[in-house]
Amino acid sequence: MKRVLAALALLLLAAFLYVQLVEIPRQVRYAGRTPITSSPTDVGLAFEAFQITPADADLALEGWWMPADNATATLLFLHGGTSNRDSRYFLGLEFYRALVDAGIAVAAIDLRNHGASGADTTGVQFGRTEYRDAAALVRWAREKTPGQPLYLMGISMGGATAIHALANGVQVDGLILLDPLLVTNEGLTRAVWAVSGIPPWLVSLAGWAAHTWHGFPAPGAQALDLAADLTLPVLAIQDPGDPVTPAKPLVALASRRDNIELW
Repeated sequence: MKRVLAALALLLLAAFLYVQLVEIPRQVRYAGRTPITSSPTDVGLAFEAFQITPADADLALEGWWMPADNATATLLFLHGGTSNRDSRYFLGLEFYRALVDAGIAVAAIDLRNHGASGADTTGVQFGRTEYRDAAALVRWAREKTPGQPLYLMGISMGGATAIHALANGVQVDGLILLDPLLVTNEGLTRAVWAVSGIPPWLVSLAGWAAHTWHGFPAPGAQALDLAADLTLPVLAIQDPGDPVTPAKPLVALASRRDNIELW
């Protein structure tokens, strides 16, 4: 009986470790896509569909271009993880409508592995690979609107993507962050909690495995670390009740950086 119980305990431990070290990070990397079921015309916006390709992969990234009459600036929008350029939970289309009405043109894309854009083999990487999509969008926008101020905006993982892009040499006139995903481990474990109800402490090993074996940004190279070196104007907006991206890291970052205005 003791041998049976010991074998059962080892089996349960092996299953627990497999779920933590392999399955949870894999599920996050290859999460299902949210289909696009609407378009800017649903809110009365004229738009052009466009397609760009990042420098590192032969991927087609799908986007919407929403011009504004006598535009004074262009905003480039990056959605969060498992979302798309519609960004329905944020009421993205209504947001685009308000910007265009205010004389600000908008370009929004589906990041790789999201929406209608192409997929790569690494899956979601919390900005580590997706930043090249943002870089391609900025290049496209500079050709589309030469000389016009460009602002980059990202929600959650889109915020991390924007930060990684700027840290890798992409240049824009300003950055807007909404509930940015700054700490990889914490974001992953809290995302699991939001979806499944499993408390973050119970899946902490999965957060560690994500950057150790699955390619996610590691400590020292996460969005929080990279944002500390940014010098451009940053508007940071944080929902204190957001279940995935806690306010504490952003509040601490803004307190140390004069270029970051926190709302």
